[in-house]
Amino acid sequence: MKNMKRNVWIALATTVAALTLDSCGTQQQATQPATATPTPVETVTSVTPQADVISIAEALDVFQNPEKAAATTKKYGYKLKTNYEVYRLDKFSKMYYKNCRLAKLLTAEKYEDYPKPLRKGTSSYIAFKDGAIIIAVFNQTAYENLVAQVKAAGFTLDMPGSEDIYTNGTRTIACYKDGKSVRIQ
Repeated sequence: MKNMKRNVWIALATTVAALTLDSCGTQQQATQPATATPTPVETVTSVTPQADVISIAEALDVFQNPEKAAATTKKYGYKLKTNYEVYRLDKFSKMYYKNCRLAKLLTAEKYEDYPKPLRKGTSSYIAFKDGAIIIAVFNQTAYENLVAQVKAAGFTLDMPGSEDIYTNGTRTIACYKDGKSVRIQ
């Protein structure tokens, strides 16, 4: 019995020593810290807004002074629909639309979808939602013009992604490429 206990201790000590010595010879690789590549800052000096779509500067002014909305949208020929609600998706207190047709009415005040473009002219809509104004266009050139206006207004890209977020420190503008819309918050 005494020999058996001694053999167990010897085996245990040998195993611990083997594991300790084995780990000393293991080479470990250190990873280099990732260096962040700075995002290039695009500078746009001046952009001429499209004549038939509200400009970003005017939209920012309307956002600051909501009482100017009616006069500004009238200047561009937008029509007003109050309490526009997309069934189970969105609800807007005001929906100004131009060269668009409203979606099919499902219930007394709920629509099937967002406004749809007409063939003639540059179709766009301006939607007022809780703390935000959404400007949507149905034309790639008009969308790119809006994004260029955002950059020219001094907004810098804060978070790139499916919806690029631009900021100037006080305001945030989200540009959603797939939906060709710009949201001012």
